[in-house]
Amino acid sequence: MISRPYMRTATSAATGLLLLTGLAGTAQADAASHASVRTTPAALTSAARGISCHVNWKTSTSANVWCDGHGPARYGASILCRKGSLDRQLNYNNGPWLGDRRGISMYCPGGGFRRVNQWGWYA
Repeated sequence: MISRPYMRTATSAATGLLLLTGLAGTAQADAASHASVRTTPAALTSAARGISCHVNWKTSTSANVWCDGHGPARYGASILCRKGSLDRQLNYNNGPWLGDRRGISMYCPGGGFRRVNQWGWYA
């Protein structure tokens, strides 16, 4: 497996919602939500930027997404995972250049979480 700097994993705290933010190449995680609402990090909607995103592949616990366009602008991607009534959304920031069809590979955390949805967005 090829290591990519933008594919870092995010963790959550037992207390509920934890939002990890930081410099380029880090991941954000919105955890412990009971609503399966698809949210995109603020001001990053792909439709507003005229960008289409596509799924390369998906399994029950992972997915790979890429977005149309031209570099050097970049895209990010999110995956929504569920375990019972617990939802966890992982956001992968500062991915590859727009148009890079290798995409961003995303994985649900272990412990019984399953992929519900995935999408890409302009970073």
